[in-house]
Amino acid sequence: MVENKPANHCRTFVSVETMLNIEERQVNALIRLVEDPDPIVFDHVKDRLIQMGEGIVPCIENTLNIRKQQFAFEDGGHGERLEDILKEIQFNQLKNDLTAWRGSTTRDLLKGSMIISRFQFPEIQESDVESELEKIKQKVWLEINEEHTAFEIVKIFNHVIFDLCGFQSSKNNFYSEENSYINTVLSSKKGNPLSLSILYSVIAQKLEIPIYGVNLPNHFVLGFVDEFQTLKMLGITDDRNILFYINPFSKGRIFDHNEIENYLRSLNLPLQKNYFEPCSNTEILKRMLTNLTVAYNKKGEQTKIDGIKELQLILES
Repeated sequence: MVENKPANHCRTFVSVETMLNIEERQVNALIRLVEDPDPIVFDHVKDRLIQMGEGIVPCIENTLNIRKQQFAFEDGGHGERLEDILKEIQFNQLKNDLTAWRGSTTRDLLKGSMIISRFQFPEIQESDVESELEKIKQKVWLEINEEHTAFEIVKIFNHVIFDLCGFQSSKNNFYSEENSYINTVLSSKKGNPLSLSILYSVIAQKLEIPIYGVNLPNHFVLGFVDEFQTLKMLGITDDRNILFYINPFSKGRIFDHNEIENYLRSLNLPLQKNYFEPCSNTEILKRMLTNLTVAYNKKGEQTKIDGIKELQLILES
């Protein structure tokens, strides 16, 4: 009996390896069936592949790459069918990840922003985004110390982000969807009020500096939170708990609550408390999706708009 044990272990190992090979062969066989002209067969194959999920993405991508190399001409729609299946698998995974983000306790702003970026850029490498942000963070970190006031810290932030790194507001192409995605904002160094505020706020929070988003009507700014309640120590009774505000779309211009009041009055809007206080990261992502809806609507991309609606429903749940 003892002598048979090594043989059993060997058979088990081979069996697992064989099962993996069989599974891969089954996936590839299903991929080949995608070009079957029978719509019933295709529908069954499509459903099965989508059910398999993100794990089969490399197999589909490999097939697509091979076909692109082999066929410089029309391939009978096989490539298009595979690309559609690939997009649906990736979108399903995106929705799963956004649902998990919505249910998490932290709802990390950068993580949520990168999930949304995968709507347009499913191949986005989060490590690349993190690396670029880390470079900016390091430049700020080298300039600040514990003796700097909040005002001085923001001046340093503005110098690094807008002068040294060259980020700027995208005024000529304001409604472009690329102004909303964190990866394209990092590469183009241009963004809208929301995306520049996200960039600014994420870097600040990495440095444990309390700068958070303030969701104004038709605009988005940042607030430097009075975390040590210095205003109260000075006898200033303001329950908004904000030292001052920052407008990244205007290269980090600093202003106070009076300007927000004047802005709201110009729009004939009430001076609601939430217009003066930091909003949640969920509200920021909702605002991002609203901006993307406007961008895709201007381009007439209804399929994209429908996809955005699905993501909005997740955040509303």
